[in-house]
Amino acid sequence: MIVDDEIQLLDNMARNIPWDEHGIEVVATAENGAEALELFQITKPDIVLLDIQMPEVDGLTVAQQITAANPRVKIIILSGYDDFSYAQKAVEINVVKYLLKPAGFKEITNAVLEAKRLIKQELDALYKQEQLQKAWEDHLPELRSNFYLNWVLGQYTGWELEKRSQDLMIDLSSVQYYAVIIVDMDPLEETETRFTERDNSLLRFSLNQMAKEYLHDIPCQVLKDYDDSTILLFMEKNERKSSDFMTEIHRLTSRLLVLVKEYLKVTASAGIGNAVASKESIFESYQQARRALQERVIYGHDLAIPYRGQKDRMAEIPYNPPLEKMLSNALKAGNEDKAIEVVDELVRLGIHRAQSVEQVREIALYFSSLFVRTVHSQGWAMQEVVGDNYVYFQNLHSLQTKEKIVQWLYSTVRSITRYAKQLSSSNSHQIVEEIMKFVEAELDQPINLHTIAQRLYVNSFYLSRLFKQETGQSFSHYVLDKKMKLAMERLNEGTKVLETARSLGYKDVSYFTKVFRKYWGVTPGEVRG
Repeated sequence: MIVDDEIQLLDNMARNIPWDEHGIEVVATAENGAEALELFQITKPDIVLLDIQMPEVDGLTVAQQITAANPRVKIIILSGYDDFSYAQKAVEINVVKYLLKPAGFKEITNAVLEAKRLIKQELDALYKQEQLQKAWEDHLPELRSNFYLNWVLGQYTGWELEKRSQDLMIDLSSVQYYAVIIVDMDPLEETETRFTERDNSLLRFSLNQMAKEYLHDIPCQVLKDYDDSTILLFMEKNERKSSDFMTEIHRLTSRLLVLVKEYLKVTASAGIGNAVASKESIFESYQQARRALQERVIYGHDLAIPYRGQKDRMAEIPYNPPLEKMLSNALKAGNEDKAIEVVDELVRLGIHRAQSVEQVREIALYFSSLFVRTVHSQGWAMQEVVGDNYVYFQNLHSLQTKEKIVQWLYSTVRSITRYAKQLSSSNSHQIVEEIMKFVEAELDQPINLHTIAQRLYVNSFYLSRLFKQETGQSFSHYVLDKKMKLAMERLNEGTKVLETARSLGYKDVSYFTKVFRKYWGVTPGEVRG
């Protein structure tokens, strides 16, 4: 941010120094101290080039307030006063450079580049190895919890599992068996008066915390599933039979349900997956626990229900919240390759394991639901988005084979991602059109991308990249091009140089002449002559 009450100098520093070439962006300019403090809160600059003598609030006061708000901001003083007391105060408030006017552009640029170098040094020191190690250790419990959850949900292949567990210093070498249990609150009875459906999140949180407290000294990871139910990942490290391991799990789970009922006065149920010896089979135990928990519809509530192996009656639905979320995000972003990759994985988990026509159709219904939810969440019309594929959403039974279903999935993914891309491109084009309208309407004013960004409620860095992507030129070059062409047109029509300069927002005629000559190779006066 550049702050100076001399308008000509302010404009020259902002426009005539090639900041872009040094990787620096002027995010704001201010003509007085009060305006500078207001813009500082909005634009958050890293470096402030600051005059001392200004109306309303003087430069040193501005520097003090900026330093108090963010000590890491680098302040460069540009003053016409060679006074030791000013320099002394500047040192006290951590000013990195004190330049005397008239300082040349090279001297100013070097001071700003020095401030940039200091910022980089500080960031390097901030993120040096020891501090990163400390931050990593602080986050280790959360990282491990995420690892266990993704592992249970089948997100890792064999080598990934080994590598990630080693990275997080988790020793699984002595584990003999694993088993997954899913515990969830039962639906509230109609006679329940203490809690309502709005309290479900609170009850599930309470259940999760009770499980952590009750099982804190047991080889068990207590996790939270994507629907807020509680996952218990038991690990058997003693050399005993799997049947003894499962007996102990049943006892612990039943006792947890008793505690929930005793303290919360409402019930919970649990689905218990089978014990598995392979780390790669944990997802299978998770799916079994899910299916077992669904059995409470038949057997009632307040139960620990073991998986009984009714595979022949149930479809292998690839329930996998992380993959579902990944697919939804890829579709919304128009990322076809990523969406196809996720669909392939869901197909592997579902369709390729299906053993009957009914199971295949059930999985087709599952995918249909995923697509519909994603499209509707964006406020889009399904028929408009998927086009010719819409007929299959109305009649899934017409998809007679696994191959036909997979073709339909790929085609639907392409339709949705293509629609998302077109919409994104249209939105980008509309934003750029809005920017151009602002420029057209305000060519008689100094035009700043940051000001336009504020009006559009969009980040200025994003606007800058978007504008260049859409037009092939930077915003500043676009504005310069518009102004210089219009200046040439008005001069050719006989408009005076001073009047032309003022009509295009140039308060300093000599600066306008310099810019014009640099652009056209001749002076405005030569065009008039």
